[in-house]
Amino acid sequence: MLRTMSSSDHLAVQARDPLSQSAFPAGGTRPFAHPGMAQAPRVSSVSTQKRTREFNVTLPAGVRIGPALRALLDDWHAGAGCGRIVDGTCTRIQYHLIEPSKADPRPYVYGAPVVCDGTNTMIGAAITIGNGGDGKRILHCHGGFIDADGASHGGHFNLDETLVGGDGLRLRLSLFEGVALTVSHDSETAYDLLQPVYQS
Repeated sequence: MLRTMSSSDHLAVQARDPLSQSAFPAGGTRPFAHPGMAQAPRVSSVSTQKRTREFNVTLPAGVRIGPALRALLDDWHAGAGCGRIVDGTCTRIQYHLIEPSKADPRPYVYGAPVVCDGTNTMIGAAITIGNGGDGKRILHCHGGFIDADGASHGGHFNLDETLVGGDGLRLRLSLFEGVALTVSHDSETAYDLLQPVYQS
């Protein structure tokens, strides 16, 4: 079973009430309200009796992570899945941080790209493998790393613009059969989200 979950009803109500601060310590995330009607609990569940395939992958130096992963997934006829970047280095990482939106009805949007060149050592990253409404493969990745100067970074990685370093990059992938992760509009958050869909 594939299950995605969000905050409990109690926290969801507090997040919509800017006067209710008890669940948010000083210096923590400020409360915000999504633009749509609250839907709680946020659980989407799809079951399948089909298999899950597990892979250990090593990407060589010099390749862009996005195109290299897409080529492997195409060869394996893979649909949906998830994975982790376990360790390795990158000579360039492009990532985005969220920032408060100004005109957009959503509370946060991705900011301008941040680029780190040099020897970047991966701390770890999570990858969700899905597809857009047009069927194009999507690799959604959030992770952290340490740059050449020892500073820590983290955010949403643009894998198409991220280059593997001389140590290579090691990943573990879990690929699903019978379940797709397809982008669709979410009425509560107003974001386009990867959501599970049963496939016969």
